[in-house]
Amino acid sequence: MNWEELTEAAAAISWVTNLATADDAGRPHVAAVSVGFTQERMWFASRGSSRKIRNLRLNQQVALHWPVVTGTGPGELFMRGTARLHDSAEARRRLWTEANLAYDPAAFFQSPDNPDLVFVEIAPTYASLLG
Repeated sequence: MNWEELTEAAAAISWVTNLATADDAGRPHVAAVSVGFTQERMWFASRGSSRKIRNLRLNQQVALHWPVVTGTGPGELFMRGTARLHDSAEARRRLWTEANLAYDPAAFFQSPDNPDLVFVEIAPTYASLLG
């Protein structure tokens, strides 16, 4: 799949996906996130105090799953990737508008000056579309 096909499939399925991370003991954790797409990267914002961010500080490997929703999208999309955290004050201010989020971050974080705000960049390493 090329980048355009991947982003079109994800957008057609749902604006929400399931993100899998693992803690330091290898225990899995799944959280719903909404990703934005830009320049062959996926982005979302989260609270630094969240379980997914605590896990990503230990292990940057992630899996994402857009499930089949009856009557929508081209199928079921699976992806794996490597996450990178951006939590400096400069990064928060820059990415507030550049991350191309699928939602208004002010609804969750008030402003880019929120010290608990972390932007997550995911570089995909594998994608598969079934259906």
